Amino acid sequence: MPRRLAMLAFAVALSAQADTDRETLYQISTIDALLTGVYDPLSSIRDALPHGDVGLGTFTDLDGELILLDGQVYQATADGQVRHLPSDPDIGTPFIAVTHFDADQTLNPPAGQDYTSFKTWLEAQFPSRNLAYAIRLDGTFERMVFRSVPKQSKPYPPLAAISSQQTVFRQDAVTGTLIGFWCPTFMQGVNVPGFHLHFLSADRQQGGHVLDFTLTGGRVQLDPTNGWTVQLPLDPAFLGTQLGADQSEALHAIEQGPPAQ
Repeated sequence: MPRRLAMLAFAVALSAQADTDRETLYQISTIDALLTGVYDPLSSIRDALPHGDVGLGTFTDLDGELILLDGQVYQATADGQVRHLPSDPDIGTPFIAVTHFDADQTLNPPAGQDYTSFKTWLEAQFPSRNLAYAIRLDGTFERMVFRSVPKQSKPYPPLAAISSQQTVFRQDAVTGTLIGFWCPTFMQGVNVPGFHLHFLSADRQQGGHVLDFTLTGGRVQLDPTNGWTVQLPLDPAFLGTQLGADQSEALHAIEQGPPAQ
């Protein structure tokens, strides 16, 4: 093959690979490992950032909620603080899921929706329920209910046992962004089936795992994702954990949280 054609073919291949990577949900470890109590630093947040500019997860020792928005990493802790982390964070994580966000669909959700009605409405807009979706909702909220969890120490308890320790926050008349994913049921055990969203206020001072809200108005963007890469850790904490049990009830209780106020 002539040199020019070879270089062109190589460039096309790189471009195709880049396009594929942008349509991939990339995650480190599994949600079931986190539910079981694997909060060790299985990888570095730095390792995940080349694979996405939006996402969510947590930190070593379960030290708060991780929010990745517009390529910036934030840590929302149980004391109500939000830290903006360095652009190259060499910080451990037991679970993180990210993707490159390219909005393929933009919608205006009806005002007055709570989280439950929003989920029902948005699912009806999906082209298919056999894909994963990155979701971004920028809006103003009459109320936003969210939570964070406190840092743990070994021996780590399972995640369900920590629900009583979580701190639940409510902010009224707040503007901000919800970011996260909707995953199909067949991804259960590896990621969270259904909705998993984190909140970050516009002033970057409030944030956490979304439990409920009442929407005043906003714009939601969807990015269907047909690729899925799961990086299974080689850390002894992960390799030595017994996985495979049905933890759907524990996950539901943790995701739902206490009754909304």
